[in-house]
Amino acid sequence: MRSIIRLVAAGAVSLPILVGAAGLASADVEYEQSYSAATAQGAVTHSVESGAGHGYAYFHEQFLGAGPQGAGYYQQGSFSHPHGAHYGQQWGFSGPEGAFSGSVGSSAEADHHESHDQEGHDQEGHDHHADD
Repeated sequence: MRSIIRLVAAGAVSLPILVGAAGLASADVEYEQSYSAATAQGAVTHSVESGAGHGYAYFHEQFLGAGPQGAGYYQQGSFSHPHGAHYGQQWGFSGPEGAFSGSVGSSAEADHHESHDQEGHDQEGHDHHADD
């Protein structure tokens, strides 16, 4: 039972780490769906969260399950913002015959970065605070 609690806790804290807690609070569009079930043979949960806002978008999905033969998880997520995009997957299983885990990730950063002075002007003198 302790391993199930650890899996659920790890999944719950991974979303804010993946997409940034501040980004979740200010999304203009959000979607969330979850499902959980438990029987005498085990328990399973699945959740999906996604959203988009001012210059960013995110997606996160996870499956957690445990039963007589062991416990496992799978999660994937992505996040994009004006300067790049990131994607990651993690999975793992533990049972009577052993355990395994793995992960994959990728990211891309934009080549172009504008620099602004403290007043919000770019190098050509345009005021970027006018839209605020």
